[in-house]
Amino acid sequence: MNNTHPIPYEILLERYMESQRETEYLEYKISALNNEIDAWQKAYEDYAGILSEHGLI
Repeated sequence: MNNTHPIPYEILLERYMESQRETEYLEYKISALNNEIDAWQKAYEDYAGILSEHGLI
């Protein structure tokens, strides 16, 4: 059985580490966007409450 791989281990490891960094960055961005959505949702609810208090909706 031949255990040689056409792509050297170092290159595979480098690509793996790069994909890990990209994944971590995307998880960070998703978290930041979710926080922004939460902030907008709260602001919308507060604004709707003010409009409701004044009989505008």
